[in-house]
Amino acid sequence: MEFLRRRLGLIARALISILLIAWVVRKVNWTQLWGIVRTMEVSWLVAGFLCFLPVLVIVSWRWRMLMAVHGVHLRFWRVFEFNMIGQFFSAFLLGTTGGDVFKIYYAARAVPQRKAAVAFTIIVDRVIGLIALLLFGVLLSFTQLPLLLSTDGTRLATGTFYFFALGGAVASVLGTLGPFILRNQTLRSFMKRLPYAHRGTSIFAAYETTARARGTNFLALLGSIPSQICIVGMGYCIIRAMQLTPPLLAFCSILAMVNMLIALPVSISGFGLREGLFIMFLALLNIDHDHAFAFSLTFFAMNLLWSLLAGPFYFLYRHETHEPAPIASEVEPLLSKS
Repeated sequence: MEFLRRRLGLIARALISILLIAWVVRKVNWTQLWGIVRTMEVSWLVAGFLCFLPVLVIVSWRWRMLMAVHGVHLRFWRVFEFNMIGQFFSAFLLGTTGGDVFKIYYAARAVPQRKAAVAFTIIVDRVIGLIALLLFGVLLSFTQLPLLLSTDGTRLATGTFYFFALGGAVASVLGTLGPFILRNQTLRSFMKRLPYAHRGTSIFAAYETTARARGTNFLALLGSIPSQICIVGMGYCIIRAMQLTPPLLAFCSILAMVNMLIALPVSISGFGLREGLFIMFLALLNIDHDHAFAFSLTFFAMNLLWSLLAGPFYFLYRHETHEPAPIASEVEPLLSKS
């Protein structure tokens, strides 16, 4: 019983993935699907594959910048190495979150004096990337709303996307204003009296440091937009490899929205959900079921291939311990005992 309770969420996501995949596969014409895959233009596939490389570079730059706020200045190549190790493990674990767990492990080992700060920057990096995706999706899709709201299924999916976009905007504002709100001594005193509050001291100190670096956070958010453009570019190259030319803005809007929706913890790594969403949305652009399914599989396979190519970074990794210089003026920990 305890086994089932602890794994209930995983079991539910697995069942949803199986049901969605079964629903999608039941409608696939496998002969036609193979014909689509066999006739894809290799030059467009290669171009799409290369579009993902700048994403890895930008994510490494963004994370390195966030760590620098905490006085952790690692070489870019070392940060890129950690990022590739996370990319590698994301191919075998539950989505990209599993890769982040390994990034936290290796980065914390490399900078033992700032474990909490480094781990927190990985979480912040993920959040900033998600907010950038939401912002990018809203900017692209706003002019396409009449099309995106034209069927019941796409209306529900689009509404869900905009709901999380609104939530992301509110969370960003609250996160930025947090240090100012927590200046209230009554609130700080109350939080210090909470059970086990002292155990969160280092995490809250990392939060305050990060939240006060508004210029760095804004630059990281702005710098994340090109990575989203590259991911959309990869998808566009795949659809062109199928000799299809959908309306550019509408297609990019759909791709950005689907990328965000499959990040929700509904199915395992988006399996089934990804295919169902692409089939539903691409039908708005007169792309048939089999082409949409082939596109979804190719898009996933290209991401998976990059994860597998990151394997040598893990197998050739050599541990180094870095000792960052102390920060001249440490932010007062929110839950310090003093």
